[in-house]
Amino acid sequence: MERLPALRDVRCFVTVSELRSFSAAARSLGLSQPAISQAVGRLERVLGCRLLERSSRSVRLSAAGEALLAPARSVLTEAGALLAAADRWAAPAGPTITLAYPSILGTFAARIARRLTRRQPGAEVVLRSAGQREAAELAAAGSVTAAILTAPVPIQLTAIPLFTVVIDRLAVPAGDPLAGRRALGLAALTGRRVLVPARRPPGGPWPALVAALPPRSPYPVTDDLEDPSAALDLVAARIALLPLPSLVADTVRRPDVRFVPLADPPPPLRFRLAWSADSPDPAVLLLAQSVQQLLQTR
Repeated sequence: MERLPALRDVRCFVTVSELRSFSAAARSLGLSQPAISQAVGRLERVLGCRLLERSSRSVRLSAAGEALLAPARSVLTEAGALLAAADRWAAPAGPTITLAYPSILGTFAARIARRLTRRQPGAEVVLRSAGQREAAELAAAGSVTAAILTAPVPIQLTAIPLFTVVIDRLAVPAGDPLAGRRALGLAALTGRRVLVPARRPPGGPWPALVAALPPRSPYPVTDDLEDPSAALDLVAARIALLPLPSLVADTVRRPDVRFVPLADPPPPLRFRLAWSADSPDPAVLLLAQSVQQLLQTR
């Protein structure tokens, strides 16, 4: 017969050794004191050596017990690792949910991920920061479960409304005469350059904002305003001003930029949760429910 000790007996020996008491070990393991004594005795017979020196008043390790305590602990540790690995294989794999989102909503996306993992233990949640065009392409191709996009959403995507964000701040360089103003109207920006995105689809806030700027007011056009830090670098360098939501302004700590309220903000950014209409991911429903619940508790 192979000399393989039972894990329960090894655990009883280790616990008695650590607590120096059979009664304390019994309480710790939820067993009776005779059961603990029998387990240690079985282990001693299997190993062929005395592990504990017992007296009416104390329990101490024998020389063999001193030598074998560390290997006994290792056996329990390895057994625990084996069971944990087996549990991972035995448990059904949770869904993988990938969400593309604009960088200005990074905190909101992280809250979505936390709620998803609570609702669906075992789910793997992947967050992917992406600009509007890239996120829409990923959603249309089914490369992500869904994407948070600003309206209007491409027609090949199915979308549900989420929330609106108002562009109610203007980033100006620190030390600029405008930095001390309590509020600014767009008409007051005569001769000032203003950063706006190159793509300004109808129905969004940017066409209205451009229309409200002073006639012939020069403004540079950039391909992407979805990286606020890069755009704010242009502001700090006194190249242009930047309209942006207070949602972003409130998270920025830069001594070289000031944020002045806009007195006449354009129509708000309307955010949508969008996914492929042709081949929706089964996890879309779980994601949509989690987002809606999160919005209800904001």
